[in-house]
Amino acid sequence: MSVLAILAISSIFVLAAIVGLADAFVHFVCWGATRLTAPRAADEPVQAARHGITA
Repeated sequence: MSVLAILAISSIFVLAAIVGLADAFVHFVCWGATRLTAPRAADEPVQAARHGITA
């Protein structure tokens, strides 16, 4: 009987880990889709590049 209890409890933890990994995967996919579809700022630098040697 104790073996069944150990298997049942450990299976709950395994299921929780699987659900956590699935949640992380969905979060990553949604983050990537948002990043790809979001408008970006101009690629021009804020400050103009200086020519020559600057300290």
